[in-house]
Amino acid sequence: MADAALKPMTAEEFFAWCPNDDRRWELHDGRPVAMAPPSRAHRIIAFNLSKVLADALSTRPACLIEQGGGVMPTDRTDTYYEADVTVSCSPHEPGQLYTPEPVLVMEILSPSTEREDRRTKLPDYRRMPSVMEVVLIDQTRPRVEVHRRTGNDAWSVDLFEGMTARLFLRAVALETDLATVYAHVAFPSRSEPEVS
Repeated sequence: MADAALKPMTAEEFFAWCPNDDRRWELHDGRPVAMAPPSRAHRIIAFNLSKVLADALSTRPACLIEQGGGVMPTDRTDTYYEADVTVSCSPHEPGQLYTPEPVLVMEILSPSTEREDRRTKLPDYRRMPSVMEVVLIDQTRPRVEVHRRTGNDAWSVDLFEGMTARLFLRAVALETDLATVYAHVAFPSRSEPEVS
């Protein structure tokens, strides 16, 4: 199994290779990458997001919310990501290994993954025709960044900061405040700069 992990793989080869253990794996440019376990704040935020999404989609039973939803960029055969939360309105079919045609992809940023999420995953998600919004959520402070498709190749970026800020997602007709997204999450105290 180790030898197979050394040579670049297609997503199909990756699914056949992927160990059946408790670790989460992604495929980046043909290389398997083990994911670090998410922090408690990360898990709480993912749960909160899933809950508010479920409420928003209660009248759209065809749309499915997944935590750890598998995303395969449509223009690549050597890449597979596990987004923190996805929404797809395509029905589940037996044997599916990834989320088909996601309309919403959400990543909860951590210091170890933020660079990869911004520089690699975000552009890949934005190139997927089905994706209407990509949401990047900071887990160290109440701050959410929404990348929203405004045309075929055009995107806008909206920034929401502070617990009273109102987050709106068009893809799922969701409106909520950041206090709901970050419910039960304690933030690290920020040291005040010294005044000289």
